[in-house]
Amino acid sequence: MSFLYEDYYFITLGLNKLVPLNTLSLNLLEVYTYPFIYVFLLITALSITFCLTYNRDELFSFMLYCQIILLAGYALFFTDSIIIFFFSYEMLLVPSFFILYKFAKTRRCVEAAYLMFFWTQFGALFLIFGFLYLFFVSGNSNMSNISLCYFSNFEVNFLFFCLLMGFGVKLPIWPFYG
Repeated sequence: MSFLYEDYYFITLGLNKLVPLNTLSLNLLEVYTYPFIYVFLLITALSITFCLTYNRDELFSFMLYCQIILLAGYALFFTDSIIIFFFSYEMLLVPSFFILYKFAKTRRCVEAAYLMFFWTQFGALFLIFGFLYLFFVSGNSNMSNISLCYFSNFEVNFLFFCLLMGFGVKLPIWPFYG
């Protein structure tokens, strides 16, 4: 595969094709996504910096978990497919569980790791229901194609409930953080 010097290409997750960089346009969703990417990177970098001073014995495994979190977060923010979005969103849970479990100093922290894993998987059921409904109604897993579909008020309320429960458990928002 050869690239011209003037043309830069990148692979977009979910589209499975090369897109010329000069043909991209910023839509409203992309503009609102970029600050979240910077906040995600900042929080991850601060966590790495803080935890490097905390426990030096398990440095390799901790850095591996942080790299998995960064890779899953990158896929989460830059995908256009609800399938890849869901799997990368859930992939954030696995290294987070191992970080809590392996670096826990008390029994209560280990219990918190198990409770976090259980409740976020319970919340993921609602996301699966919502994403499966979107997939079967629209017949496509591409977010930009799903946005072109018309949904009734009942469907919008059902999807809102599913997404609120799914994201609310993991974020956490009130009343799910207890």
